[in-house]
Amino acid sequence: MFLAVLLTIAALILSACGAKIETQLGLENAEKGTRTMLVSFDMKDNKDKIKGGAQALDASVRKHLPEGLEYGGIQSEGGKARATFTIPFSSVDEYRTKVASILKAAGSSATPQISIVNSDQGLVQGIQVKENFSSKDLLDWLPEALVVDGVIDSSQKNSVFNSSGSETTVKFGEKKVKNSGGSTISAKDVQDRGFKAVFMDINEKDGGYSVMVSFSAKEIMNSETSSAVDAYLNQVKPEGAELKKGLDSSEARGYAPSASTNAAKEEIGRTLIFQASSSQDLSDKLKKIFGASSSDLSFSREVTEKDGSFKVEKTISGTLDCSLLCSPEGQGMTLTMKESEDRRYEPNYSRRDSNSSSSNNRILAVNLVSSRQIEMKSMKVVTSLGLDGSMEARFLYAFPTEDVSGAEQKLKDVFAGGSNDETEVRQDGGATIVSVKVRGKDQNEFNQRLNGYLPDSKVTVTRPAGYHPFGSDYIVTPEIKLSSKLGSYYSAPFEFTFKAPTFSSLDQQKVDAANSIAKNSQHVQLTVNGGELSVKTDRGVSSTSGLTVPASGLSMIDVIVDAIIVGLLLLILVLLFVFRKKIAAARAKGRERCAASAAALGAAAGVATGYGATQADVQNGYPAQGGYAGQPGYPAQNTAYTVGDDSPTQVFTPQQGLNYGETEPTKAMPAYDAHAAHAAQPVQPGQTAQQPAQPNQSVQLNQFGADDGDILQ
Repeated sequence: MFLAVLLTIAALILSACGAKIETQLGLENAEKGTRTMLVSFDMKDNKDKIKGGAQALDASVRKHLPEGLEYGGIQSEGGKARATFTIPFSSVDEYRTKVASILKAAGSSATPQISIVNSDQGLVQGIQVKENFSSKDLLDWLPEALVVDGVIDSSQKNSVFNSSGSETTVKFGEKKVKNSGGSTISAKDVQDRGFKAVFMDINEKDGGYSVMVSFSAKEIMNSETSSAVDAYLNQVKPEGAELKKGLDSSEARGYAPSASTNAAKEEIGRTLIFQASSSQDLSDKLKKIFGASSSDLSFSREVTEKDGSFKVEKTISGTLDCSLLCSPEGQGMTLTMKESEDRRYEPNYSRRDSNSSSSNNRILAVNLVSSRQIEMKSMKVVTSLGLDGSMEARFLYAFPTEDVSGAEQKLKDVFAGGSNDETEVRQDGGATIVSVKVRGKDQNEFNQRLNGYLPDSKVTVTRPAGYHPFGSDYIVTPEIKLSSKLGSYYSAPFEFTFKAPTFSSLDQQKVDAANSIAKNSQHVQLTVNGGELSVKTDRGVSSTSGLTVPASGLSMIDVIVDAIIVGLLLLILVLLFVFRKKIAAARAKGRERCAASAAALGAAAGVATGYGATQADVQNGYPAQGGYAGQPGYPAQNTAYTVGDDSPTQVFTPQQGLNYGETEPTKAMPAYDAHAAHAAQPVQPGQTAQQPAQPNQSVQLNQFGADDGDILQ
């Protein structure tokens, strides 16, 4: 019997009429309840359309049952059969979460909106229940599940459910609440003093928000309604908010009743103004105003990058429920939000719910987005050379902190260099700076890494080879292409700085001459300060290939050779200083030896003051020569010089003695006595005594100074 019932149900599912869905939302209170969906079938014989029988049908339902949906099986009653599906919940949030999961399983992108209000407060008192989905939406997963499992043909997929005849009811406890929404629940039993329309204008300001809420009345309010409205709004208004009579917004006045007198204009609506310090503060204050638990807003910010172009995208999503303030017969609520630069948030169509409906106007599904280009504050490149040949480049990308706050890791990921590069993100006042350092021990290694970070980029140093004791001129050509990171064009100010190594310098005139085009541009400024060159422009630069940096200074080879030479000179000076006493003593001894040698030579010569034969002459067999006749004005030979003698042979300058610094006048030597000298000479063995000089022979005499060995002829 049971098998026959299952087959009949399967046939009914496949029939052209389709299955009928009945829905009942039973509420114990405003938070807890159960949604029951009954799928009813008329018994007809369509057994030939089922593949696998009743077991296959039941197994397919259980296999694909979404999370959050409970299945009670298939029951038969008389000539009908029905399958039962339920969604129990203990809170509206739980109910919303389960519905979202089921809709996703059914392939729907709709965000469920659920409002359950039972209030004796507010301007609309009583029971209000509103949703934006139907039971068919919750069961749309079933036809495709049957096709996938081979239970039915794909041609039968669209005829499983009957598109008409569905019935939906709402019960609050034992009280039935009339539903006017058809298959979508929209039920109410209320006392209505609500507003015709509510307009919210929210402006971002200094990191917070400035909010104006305008409430347009359905008609000019009488004193009773006015008192009830003021009492409730003063109760729910945020701390520090200002509640004003009348309407400040021209848009809100367009929906309000017309009024001519000032008294009547004050009763066409109310205006509420307040400030919020943050997005969370704004959401909390709006919850207090609207009162319904379903009111909630979430804020997000994301920085995106494409082809070197950065955007900040801010989104606002959530739900605002004005069921306690908005009349069920009114226009509902409108939200307008602007950025700090007076740019409006636009509807986020990529997240817009396909099931949203204008009939659900009291529950506002908020999906707004603001997307704008992020303008860089500045771009800096700092390139430096080391005396050892090493090279380094720093790239500093500066962005406004308020635009990129919270996206520091995203910026780091986008601008990060290779494994050998250093990347960091830091704050500097109102700027967030991404710093990337590329370094190499020499030109080849540096350019290899630079090319890996910025393709087709390099820095070339052209310097003459060999040793130059006082340095040489050289050229630096930076070809840095930023387009791979920043695109072909960006408008931020650009600065390039070159730092020459130690012992190098730059000349302003040479730099200007080498970069005449840039020098003559009104947008470029070239400044030299010692060994540093700064190039600034108020326009973005995608490449520095047109820049030439002439410099002069010592190379590493020059420094090493110069250091060796200077070191040797210093070593010599140090040695001279250390051994100065020994050197002075050695020089003194040398002078003494010279003086002693001179004295010994004078004594050995045996020179007398007259002219006669020396001992050597006698020994060598030379006879003594006779004296020369005296000349007029000259002393006779063998006549001694005397002190004060003014003859031409008189020595007038003082003579230096053996001891330096000692001076004395030249002393006349005694006349040479040949006989006495001969008598004084001993006769050596084997020698005969020398004959004295003959009377007719003249003897030439030599005269020496007193003690310095100088010979005066």
